Amino acid sequence: MLKIYSDAAVSQKNQLAGTGLVVAGDGLHEQLNAPLKDCLDNHLAELKAFYLAVNWVHEHDRTQEWTVFHTDSQLVAQSIRKNHMKNPAYIEIFKDIQHLLSHLSFYEVKWIPEKQNKGADNLAKQAIAKQLKQKTAKK
Repeated sequence: MLKIYSDAAVSQKNQLAGTGLVVAGDGLHEQLNAPLKDCLDNHLAELKAFYLAVNWVHEHDRTQEWTVFHTDSQLVAQSIRKNHMKNPAYIEIFKDIQHLLSHLSFYEVKWIPEKQNKGADNLAKQAIAKQLKQKTAKK
């Protein structure tokens, strides 16, 4: 069984965003982070982080395993559970997520409180910190 925790962080002040993923399974523990370009909407950032989590399963050819996705975004968890997205601004990424999920044999999406998602949250914040460091190094 795979457990994947996803989170996003947005810094309006610095105009930056990042994602964090914690992937755990039998003999597996990966911590990943990445910048999000041109994304200052927190809900969109959470959806993009979740997309990266589902995409990780595909990229690593683990689509036949039971996968439990954990998110602290109620929008992400509820939209996937209801199989519906109201906000037109999020429909494209939501459809991409649905497409990837449709190719997984077994999965579950769990909403968890922020305090239970600190690993992914810290990684998302590290992605922002890396971008800030790169910006200051260029000056």
